[in-house]
Amino acid sequence: MKLSQHIDKIRELIEKSFRNRLGRMGINCESIMPADNIPNEYKADHKRMKKILSIMTSETGDTNTGFEKLVEELTFTLFNRIAALKVLESHILIAEVITRRESQGGRSFAHSLWLEQHPEARNNDEEGLLEFFEDKLNEMSAEFPLFSPHHLFHLLPTAIELRDIIDAFNQIDKDSDIEKDIWQSDDILGWLYESYNNYKKAAIKASGKKTEYDKVSIQSQVYTPRWVVKFLVDNSLGKLYLEMYPDSRIKEKYKIANAPAKRTRELKPLHEIKVIDPATGSGNFLLYAFDLFYDLYIDQMENYGAAYDEDEIPKRIIENNLHGIDLDDRAVQLALLGLYIKAKRKKRSVKINKFNIVSSDFFLPDYEEVKHLFENGRKLSSKLEDIVVDLWDDLQKAYKFGSLLRLQEKFSYRLHGLVENEGITLFTEQNLKEYENFRQNFFTNLQKAIERNKTKEGLNFLNTKTADAITFLRLLTQKYDVAVANPPYTDSAAYGPELKKFVETNYKKPYKFNTNLYAVFVKRCSEMLDVNSKMAMVHPPTFMYIKTFEDVRKYIIDKMHISLFVEWGYLGMFNPSARVDSAMYILENNTNDEETIFIKLNDVYEGKRLDVFLETYSDLITNRPNPRIYTLPQEKLKIIDGWPFIYWISDAFREKFRGGSISKKFNVVSGIKTGNNNAILRFWWEIKNENNSNDWIKYTKGGPFNKWYGNVWLKVNTKNNFSEIKKQNSFNIPNSNFLFTK
Repeated sequence: MKLSQHIDKIRELIEKSFRNRLGRMGINCESIMPADNIPNEYKADHKRMKKILSIMTSETGDTNTGFEKLVEELTFTLFNRIAALKVLESHILIAEVITRRESQGGRSFAHSLWLEQHPEARNNDEEGLLEFFEDKLNEMSAEFPLFSPHHLFHLLPTAIELRDIIDAFNQIDKDSDIEKDIWQSDDILGWLYESYNNYKKAAIKASGKKTEYDKVSIQSQVYTPRWVVKFLVDNSLGKLYLEMYPDSRIKEKYKIANAPAKRTRELKPLHEIKVIDPATGSGNFLLYAFDLFYDLYIDQMENYGAAYDEDEIPKRIIENNLHGIDLDDRAVQLALLGLYIKAKRKKRSVKINKFNIVSSDFFLPDYEEVKHLFENGRKLSSKLEDIVVDLWDDLQKAYKFGSLLRLQEKFSYRLHGLVENEGITLFTEQNLKEYENFRQNFFTNLQKAIERNKTKEGLNFLNTKTADAITFLRLLTQKYDVAVANPPYTDSAAYGPELKKFVETNYKKPYKFNTNLYAVFVKRCSEMLDVNSKMAMVHPPTFMYIKTFEDVRKYIIDKMHISLFVEWGYLGMFNPSARVDSAMYILENNTNDEETIFIKLNDVYEGKRLDVFLETYSDLITNRPNPRIYTLPQEKLKIIDGWPFIYWISDAFREKFRGGSISKKFNVVSGIKTGNNNAILRFWWEIKNENNSNDWIKYTKGGPFNKWYGNVWLKVNTKNNFSEIKKQNSFNIPNSNFLFTK
């Protein structure tokens, strides 16, 4: 059985158990039973679940959808907790809690030990399994918030249901179709997450509906393979480090292209270097970056005299270096969990006080409840209040648009517009000074407003989510040294109304980045970067050539430097179900004269492409010639109209594009247009025996995917010099001479 099939079974078991659990406390998709009518043992959970459900109903718009979201969150939280325990067990970081063995009487080792301390529990359901599990979660909550009994979605099924769920997890270990020691793999949490969401992806695809903000993270979710992650992080973060320390031995362990021979970057303390993944998912980029950062810290200590404590390195990396934002709260759970496990494997006693990875799925009050915090005893002018209200409204929509919100950029643009356009003629010098003070204090006041709301709410569901808002605001308003991502791929034609409005409002001017969500992330990442920082991304290569992405190319070529670019081609990079073209590249947030390196692989058979890439990349690292490696100044990409990334032609051929175009000498028109398919086209079998069948010729119009050949089933009426086509199109083409092959 495949891993994904095991995951489907586990998910269904957990989901069913929570529908039963909620039902017993009087909560279902249609109604909520009054608290007085339910048993006392359920009342505390009833009150808590009722409040969470009211929030989710408000967010989703109806009780049924809110209930389904509640079940979904409860299900994934328990799934994550048990998966986390399995991974921790596999690395011998905790005694076995989930894995059951015959040598322990069919229990886990930790359960057997617990029963020795609580012998009275042997008479309870499943020998006190539920009480044992609660105790274990509570014990581990001091280490990691996911296990806390105060977690928003803390709820457990019955002991019998919990036993069945645990047994289903343990079946994975016994399946010969699944690789041994799978729980020790760095990729396991990411694969679990993608497998868990397969059913939702299939449902979205089958619905045929447009993609809205709440479907983006699922609809375009593709797990990034380890070798892609390694390539992108090595050539962004690793390259940045070598630009400061060109003699570092790091280049002996990590394969980094075009490593500098001398220092080209000002030194910066390692603990101040910030990496962000603005579409974090399950965190595979950050998990790999953790490993690289660890080696960089060791290198600093051993070779450059840095006064770091090796025991503190895991804590430093998580609290200082790694940052991430995602719409999906469950994905962030996995990312945090993965980093927690990484840190524990390096130092078992490590205590992490702060993670810089956050879900934007939080809730904030209306502006009226916090407006006094921005006024500081003096009423804001209507123009300034408009800015504050607009930005607060944006922040309330963080659960929809995540890292794509442009709070700082929007604030600076609007405030600058007031001063620039209305200036001293409208505002006195005192007013301008007041505006400058307001600008400096705005984001401080914004954080105060969020913290005030947190204090007001107390220790409950809203409190936890509002705390996320503070982290989110901080991440959104600081600059980074490296941005790395595999962003969502959604074409503008598939945007739902709300997503379309947001993207066009924020990412259509002055450059058009609205054509696809991945292009939107290109722009957003560039804004989050500090000067001379690096961006590493992987996504479809449509922006390289297509007219609608012309502004994306112009922005990249004019505003940034393409350091390294791999045109991968169709399939082969991701799993077989991800049928997409791919390209991966490194951009620098500056303009310099270094030549760009391109690697062309899109003409290689997909089954051999990875081997060819590894060979080509090895040649690049060792400065060996390879016909798949092209270098040229990116300015040369401007020679061809539209600035397509056509990098493989010779300079002599490229210069020909400086001359006149065919359109200046000839009347260039599109191919044949029938104007009325029903009148002009026939299937070939419809006209086979007709008189004058020679007036009908083969016509290829497209159809379903056929890799090599097919869809040749139509013929078009060419009688009397295409007179029927001309009539249907209501125009005449003088002296027309069409040439077809019969």
